[in-house]
Order: sequence, then structure tokens, then C-alpha cells
Amino acid sequence: MSQELNDLLSFVRTHSPYYQKLWKDVPSDGSASLDQYPVVDHASYWAANTCMNSQVLTGPHVSGIVLKTGGTTSHPKMTFYTKDELRMASQQLGLGILAGGVRSHDRVANLFYAGEMYGSFLLHVLSIMDLAISLVHLPIGGTCTSETTIQYMRESSATVVFSTVTTLVKLAEYLLERQEAMQGIRVLMFSGEAFYEDQRSRVSQAFPGAKIRSLIYGSIDAGALGYSTSENDSRLHAVSSPYVMLEIAPGGLTSTKANGVPGSVLVTNMGRRLQPVIRYPSGDLAEWVDYENGVFRVLGRDTIGVRIGPVSIDTKHLRQIVASSLGTSGELSAFQAVISRANMRDVLTLRVGYRPADEEATREAISKTLNCARPMFLDHVQRGLIGPLQIEFLAVERFKISPTTGKLAELVDERPTI
Repeated sequence: MSQELNDLLSFVRTHSPYYQKLWKDVPSDGSASLDQYPVVDHASYWAANTCMNSQVLTGPHVSGIVLKTGGTTSHPKMTFYTKDELRMASQQLGLGILAGGVRSHDRVANLFYAGEMYGSFLLHVLSIMDLAISLVHLPIGGTCTSETTIQYMRESSATVVFSTVTTLVKLAEYLLERQEAMQGIRVLMFSGEAFYEDQRSRVSQAFPGAKIRSLIYGSIDAGALGYSTSENDSRLHAVSSPYVMLEIAPGGLTSTKANGVPGSVLVTNMGRRLQPVIRYPSGDLAEWVDYENGVFRVLGRDTIGVRIGPVSIDTKHLRQIVASSLGTSGELSAFQAVISRANMRDVLTLRVGYRPADEEATREAISKTLNCARPMFLDHVQRGLIGPLQIEFLAVERFKISPTTGKLAELVDERPTI
């Protein structure tokens, strides 16, 4: 283990009550390897990381920024950055932008969402400003109508687009419905969602000649984890070393160096000292393609988090929503969240191991509870960006169960990726 990593671990152990407790059984003399440190448990981590009395932080947050990274309306998940950490994050994003194919004198349409304490729009403003090459930033945002967005892009002669996949598809549908195409776009760069095969052909028709590239692999809570390395496979990324250490852990605990072995992505961010990120599960599955050169392929979401379009929800929270909706008489014998594709939209289906007396009323109760807890989900359904919630009441034997372990997976992702 490097001296830099040893110093980080020692600092975190000394100053973060959460990690101090988590690591109580790990030798403090520097003899332990990284994989001897426990993997962070999301539930305990976010329970400890409250806004005003965080047990995760290594000290008071007196300068910098607070960003939202998920959670619910009543219990949002907040991430704390110092000024220096924010600068470092924007610099790393800048490196990702260059890796994705942005060139000098490009005109970049930033279509990410701003406000409500989310960071994607702001961070890309900063990342563009940090680059040494000459670029023009077009801060359009994600709340304009498709008509207005296209108008801004045409009038400003945009050559590059930063966006979520959902927004790109929405713009493509707008253009194709009018039998139009947007010329002059060199690169469409996406992040925050997977890009599916059924989306690529439609987007390519609307933006002929544009390459489709991953902008960055990362998150607000974990940081910038990987840069795009391929024009043909948007899932391929190179670890953003030396800023982060990335592990792929089959079974979620012990990391592997073997190529082609799927596992949970664990992140150690070397630059985050205020709110440390040490062996933190990103919520994704990946496999090494070339371990020696740090190249990996993202395979989809792990069982920790569900992403439907741009909406993220923990499987644990979904299960709690279902259980609470059943009332005191309800006994939830099994639960499974299934993500599929229909009509070029993500669809969330909740499989519930319970037979209610009134299925329709129970469906309505579950849907209402979810919409209250995550209004963003309802908003995206109403806007036609994701499919309506589906709920199935099934016997346990009809759930998808692992043929090798006999275990029931709480998350089943049936979406084919490219």
C-alpha cells in the first residue's frame, strides 16, 4: 500500500467517527492491506451523514459546497466538498471531457439539470472553464422544452452536447416527429444513465454524423471514476488514476485483478478528505478488461441502487415503500425490482410476494407512497420519459431466483445494453 493511501487512511481513522467505528477491528499500524478494511454499508453511511451533525465528516464544513446525491424529499442524501475538493473534481471532469473527444473551438451545449442542490450542471460549467483549450460554453440546462433547446443549439451553432440519455432521446424524438435532423453536432456525450441499443439508432438518425460517447463514469457522492476509452463501446472506461482507486469485487467484498470477472465497483477517492470515500460501493457492476492498464467495462447496476432513466432509488427504500403500503396486516414474503425496456423507455416493475384482498387498492397505495417519497419519479412518468410503475403480486416461486445460490435477487435488470 502506498504512503499516500496510508496517510489518507490514518487521517480518516483519526478524524471521522463513522470510519473509526467501522474500522475498529482493522490494525491501525499501517500493516493492513486495503481489502482488509470493511466495505462501506450504504445504509449506515447515509444514516451517519446527516446535514448538521455528520459522523462521516472529518471536521466542520466551513467552506465549499453542499450537493444532493439522491435520497428522498424528507431524507435527502447530501455530499460535502471543500473548495479545493470541488476544484479537483472539476479538473477530473475536464480530463474526461478531453478523453471523450472534445476539441479546441468546440461549442458545448450543456443540457444537464441545475438547481435543487444537484451538481451535474454546475460541475460541467466549472470543468469547461478549467480546460486549457478554447471552448464556448452554451449553458442551456435541462428544463427547456425540446423546441427551445433545439432552437438554442441551432442559433448558437453547437458542436458538442453534454446531456443525460433521456434528454438526448427526447430531443431525437422531437426532431424525427417533424422529419428534421440536427446537423453540425460532432459528439453527443452522456452520463448518469446507460445508453441502450434501441436508443442509438433513433438518436443517430436525428443527429447524423455525431459520435456517441460516455462523458464520464462517476457520481456526485463517489467522484469521477473513469474516462471514456472507446468510440464503439460506451461502457469501456479507464480508471481516473491517481485520483481514485477502483476495485472490482465479486461478491461485494474481496477485490479481483482477473479480467472478465464481474463484481461490485468499490471506490476509494484519494482527494476526498472532508467526506471520505473509502471502499465505497458505487452501485454498479463491472469487469476488468485490462487490469494492468486500468481499463474496465461497466455492466449495469448492482443490487444496491436502481436507476430508471435519470431517477435513482435504493432497492432497500423501494422495499420499505412496499412494506409500509401493505399496512400492519401485510406480510411481505419476497420483493424484487425489475427494470425493463418498453417503447424506448425504462420501466420499473415491482414484484411483491403478497396476496392482498384488493389488488387494485394496494397497487394504488404503493404507487402513491412512491410518488410522495420520490416526486421526481412521478414527474418523469407524466413527462413520458420513463414508463408507468408496474406492480405484480406473485408467489415466491415465480420470482427470479439464482440457479446457483438459490438466492432471490432484489434487482433484476432486463435491459440490453450496447
